[in-house]
Amino acid sequence: MRRAVMVSAVVLFGLAGCSETTGGQAVPVAQAGQPASSAPVGSVAGQLPGPGVPKVQNPIDTTRAAKDPCGVLTADQIKGFIGAPVAPKTRDGAAGPACDWFGGDEYEHASIGIIINGVSKRGLTSVYASKGKRLKFFQPLAPVEGYPLVSDDFGEKRTFGECSGSLGVRDDQTIEIFVEQPDSRKEKKDPCVSLHDVAVAIIGNIRGGQ
Repeated sequence: MRRAVMVSAVVLFGLAGCSETTGGQAVPVAQAGQPASSAPVGSVAGQLPGPGVPKVQNPIDTTRAAKDPCGVLTADQIKGFIGAPVAPKTRDGAAGPACDWFGGDEYEHASIGIIINGVSKRGLTSVYASKGKRLKFFQPLAPVEGYPLVSDDFGEKRTFGECSGSLGVRDDQTIEIFVEQPDSRKEKKDPCVSLHDVAVAIIGNIRGGQ
C-alpha cells in the first residue's frame, strides 16, 4: 500500500511523479506530431488553463469514473499491463476516489494506481505552476487522443521502474496515474511509455461510457 499512499500525498499538491527510465524513451510532446494548444502568455490571473498550459479541447465528464474509479480499466487491460487479472482495491483517497491494482510477489511487483483528482480545481495549471519549484523533474508526454499528459517528480532523478503523471481531462481536473513495471520489464521498457498506454486505455473507456 506504500505506493498508493505516495501517490495520494503527491496529488494533494496537484503534482505527480515519474520513474527513472532505462530502456526505451517516453515521447515528449514536442515529438507528438501535433502538440496540444496552450493558453497565451498574459492570460488573466485565475483563468484556466494558465499561461503555457495545454488546453483540453474536449472536456470529459468524470462523474461516473468518480463513482467507480476501478471501472476506468477493464480486467483484460489489467491482465495485459500487470500479467494477471489482479483484483482492484478501491479507496477514498485524500485526493479523490482511487483504485489500485497490486501484483505483489506473485506478479513481479507490478502495480497500477489511479486517482480521480477531486482536490485541485485548477487541473494541469497547478502542475505547471510547480515546475522548477516543488517539481525538479517535469516532462510533457505525447497527448492521449488530444488530452495532455505530464510526467514529473519532486527529485531530479526518478525512481527506477516507476512512473506517475497527470492526465488532463478538463481544464479544471486531472486523473493521476501511477505505474510500476513488472520486474522482468524494468530494464526493457520505459515505465512512462507504459503509463501512456494506461492513459490511452482510460480515455477510451471513459469516453466510451459517456
